[in-house]
Amino acid sequence: MEIIVQLGSCTGIIIIFFEFMLDMNKKTAIILLATILSTVLAGLFTSGQLALAGEDSKKDEESTETIPLKEAKLNIEHNAKDKDTGFQGFIDSEGWKWITATGPDGKVLKFEGKGDLGKLGLTELFFETVEPENADVPIEELLETLPEGNYVFKGSAIEAGEKQGMTIGTAWLTHDIPEGPVLLSPAEDAVVPEDEDLLVSWSPVDKTIDGSDINIIAYQLIIEKDEAPHPHMIGKLGLSMYLPASVTQITIPAEFLEQGTDYEWEVLAIEESGNQTLNSSQFSTSD
Repeated sequence: MEIIVQLGSCTGIIIIFFEFMLDMNKKTAIILLATILSTVLAGLFTSGQLALAGEDSKKDEESTETIPLKEAKLNIEHNAKDKDTGFQGFIDSEGWKWITATGPDGKVLKFEGKGDLGKLGLTELFFETVEPENADVPIEELLETLPEGNYVFKGSAIEAGEKQGMTIGTAWLTHDIPEGPVLLSPAEDAVVPEDEDLLVSWSPVDKTIDGSDINIIAYQLIIEKDEAPHPHMIGKLGLSMYLPASVTQITIPAEFLEQGTDYEWEVLAIEESGNQTLNSSQFSTSD
């Protein structure tokens, strides 16, 4: 007996030859045929699903259009006061559905939008790792997690739900960690007048935590009210400003301060590859 099964133009034609024994009855032949066909169809369905799962990625990889990421950054943040250290990353683009980060030791991260969010696309992404205390995980051991070198962020570009090919960018990671700036004024736990301008100052930084020379490109000053933020707002009430490396003091206008309020403040020293070390303190205004 010869049976021809056509599964469609995508799969082609499968020809199955059967030679049944003369003494095999019709019922047995039908059961045998059904079993073989179900096995073949299941295999084709499974392989088809696998092909579909990778279809979008394959099409994106084959696209000739490449859109550069607006930004791609990877750096180390060290807390000189709390003595803990971790990694931070940031990317910005016109839009992406999925994106991976690959470094000297291979792929380390993958982010992907699913369902309607994946169709809409993502643009910015900020992430940070756990920041273990240096007493528990020495800095030298932590740095082995992500070696120095270039990290390539690459993914599927998407805009307004339409695929645009690939998007790609490179982040440079070093292990140069600045010393923390020494905070000079206001003194820790000081009480300052709420109706006067406040001078905030710190010492300049020119060394790494291991004593090597370093090039500081900027300082970041953050002053925030010491209270929980609004439950639906990202961040606390306060100010944040980036200042040139030549600036180590600035006057905060009295209008910023509120009477009888506790404040936290910190300064981050940022070196040329983006690594940063912070020191923090607190002060209060008079009632």
